[in-house]
Amino acid sequence: MAGNTLRFGNAHNGALKKLGFRGFPLIRMVIREILRPLFAVSGDGALTSIAHRHPILTGCCHNRLVNYPTRRQAGMGLFLMLSGLGAWLASITLAREGYQLALTGEKPSCDINPFFSCGNVMQSWQATLFFDTPNQLFGIGGYAVVAVIGAAMLSGSTFKRGFWVLTTLGLFFAYSWLMWMFYQAVFVIGFLCLYCMVVWAIHIIVWWLYLPWALKQGMLGSSPRLKKLGAQWLPYSWILMVINYAVIGLSIMIQFPLLFSL
Repeated sequence: MAGNTLRFGNAHNGALKKLGFRGFPLIRMVIREILRPLFAVSGDGALTSIAHRHPILTGCCHNRLVNYPTRRQAGMGLFLMLSGLGAWLASITLAREGYQLALTGEKPSCDINPFFSCGNVMQSWQATLFFDTPNQLFGIGGYAVVAVIGAAMLSGSTFKRGFWVLTTLGLFFAYSWLMWMFYQAVFVIGFLCLYCMVVWAIHIIVWWLYLPWALKQGMLGSSPRLKKLGAQWLPYSWILMVINYAVIGLSIMIQFPLLFSL
């Protein structure tokens, strides 16, 4: 086995030298690291990653092969699964009542007073912003994914960093979209949607808790500064949640002063 490993290394070094990389040892090491997973042998004679032997390559090469989280995170998995299911239930309720409203004109159950009117919100152009598709359908799909990720983590599954980067971008896009919908509902449409507010409330917690946790775990970058930022931020993530809720609450109080006199 050791002989196979030696021949593998010598063969690739010889080939790389023929290609003109004789004077660029760092480039040769990077290319060899990229090819290593394709030809690596198992057992005692397995190749050792050059990322372990070269500090410059530790972040750019070795971390590419690492799954995250590196330790089982059952608590975060359970949180994501339950949060995803809660937002998914609110989304599917909105989808069902929106369908009934369009089909039969049936009044949604969350039309409870002159201020809370899901029907008016669902009939606005903002409710079908992308591809003329009801927003709640995207919520059904998106929060099902969040719940599945949480269930997978709960069972001990791990994923590559690229997966977590895409997950973070998806959660950020959803957060931005929901906050835009909050502004539109309160300041433009002039009606509140109860089930929409349930989704807002859940996603605010998910976003402001997930982001520092992901930074701390090294999912978004191997920089020690990012990890330290996540570790220091995580215990105080509730502050941004409170601020976010306060902005929404104060905006509603200002725009709907008669709501609290009912």
